[in-house]
Amino acid sequence: MLRRIAPFLAPVLLLSSLAAQAAPKAPETPKEALAEFLAAPVLKNARIGVCVRSGEQVLAENEAERGFMTASNMKLFSSALALRVLGPAFRFETRLEARGHIRAGVLEGDLVLVGSGDPSFGALAYEKQGASAVFLRMRESVRKAGIRKVTGRVLGDATIQKDEFMGDGWDWSYHADWYAAPVSGLCFNENCLDFIFDGAAAGQQPLFRLEPDTGYFEIRNLVRCVPKGVDSELLFVRKIGSRKLTLRGSFPANRKAKRDWASVDDPATFAATVLCETLQRSGIPVRGGAGRVGPGLSPGRRGGVRAVHSHLSPPLSELVVRLNKVSQNLYAEQLPRRAALEAGEEMSMRGARIVMQKELAAMGVDSEGLVMADGSGLSRLNLVRPRQIADLLVAMRKHEHGDLYYASLPLAGVDGTLRRRFLEGSPARGRVRAKTGYISRVVGLSGYLPRDGGEPWVFSILVNDFVAPTWKVKRAVDRFVERLCVQAGPWKSGE
Repeated sequence: MLRRIAPFLAPVLLLSSLAAQAAPKAPETPKEALAEFLAAPVLKNARIGVCVRSGEQVLAENEAERGFMTASNMKLFSSALALRVLGPAFRFETRLEARGHIRAGVLEGDLVLVGSGDPSFGALAYEKQGASAVFLRMRESVRKAGIRKVTGRVLGDATIQKDEFMGDGWDWSYHADWYAAPVSGLCFNENCLDFIFDGAAAGQQPLFRLEPDTGYFEIRNLVRCVPKGVDSELLFVRKIGSRKLTLRGSFPANRKAKRDWASVDDPATFAATVLCETLQRSGIPVRGGAGRVGPGLSPGRRGGVRAVHSHLSPPLSELVVRLNKVSQNLYAEQLPRRAALEAGEEMSMRGARIVMQKELAAMGVDSEGLVMADGSGLSRLNLVRPRQIADLLVAMRKHEHGDLYYASLPLAGVDGTLRRRFLEGSPARGRVRAKTGYISRVVGLSGYLPRDGGEPWVFSILVNDFVAPTWKVKRAVDRFVERLCVQAGPWKSGE
């Protein structure tokens, strides 16, 4: 029987043999894997910086000493600075103060919401009952203080921090988008207004509700619903500094409960407005309305200052996770600024740069040529060498808070911004921890590749100026990392 089917098997075996001979040999070393990566057609004419290290040993590198735009790989520096200077137990405090006399239930003065730069204040990630839940708690404290009416105003005080609005080098065209929410000494709801849309029939306007429910913006809805299968895009349009917001674009017909976000122009006034509205709806009138502390508008002090409420943020160890895993830009801007204040500098990006230079020197990381234009990586003015990122990763692994830093990074194929990359069957899945990065024509991925019985490999990959579709560039980067995983050997210890 075997002799009878052998003639039919022979051509198959021959073809299999030829295919095996024709198949390219898989790279066996990091340098070979790098050569394969650099030769990828999708990276033609791109600038590519790579550094792969095992401790002090360089395993593979390309243009590792040249400066590159980082995108969100800059957050590796921001989170490291925050952990080193502030520490994991640090908490922001936002205070509500009564300025003036309280007589017969009437505050003859102002309620002042004093910010500390907390990016998580009122954030839905921590306020499961909604963004306004923090103000409902403050309302109860106002009542306990015996205040039933305010003759003055509710003022937001953001003066702890320099008024910078946007990061240096940010594109003004996306100032209304959530990822470019302005920085502020008083943040609220991550400095955004949430829209929850419900689609209607094709050609009709979608309905929406706001969270928090506020009249802060004058909203004009020009959105129309489109049939299923038709591409749709929502746009938030407003002039810089304006509280008139126009909704444009299209929305899927009959789709329910889709959330989107528009950044606010003035976070301190936004916070004060929502608090004022919360009090008014609860039967505590505020005669003067809402505003912010600033030139020409300062709270009265006659009658003294009385503490009404204190709100503490989650510990920094939790905030750093939101910064790195979901790549929340506001956290990456606020935490370095607060670190600067704690280190004796002004609470600004300039102060953060000064302290960053000192911390890099303390870690033994060469900072020559490093340009930290912002904390989030949204700026196109950032300039970092892949070798510097690798040095930072090695240094932070040795730091007393190195485990927290490591755990804050997305886990390949599991969570954060790597949840949909390195999927089932990938050797990197559940193993690699790395920070992603993307802005137009820039892709980055830098992090750790753990190994059994040895220290982890660290890698930094920065790709600039590519013309291929972004998803193809990311796939080439992922394939390179997967090659490194195979070469690093089996890994069984888990997280």
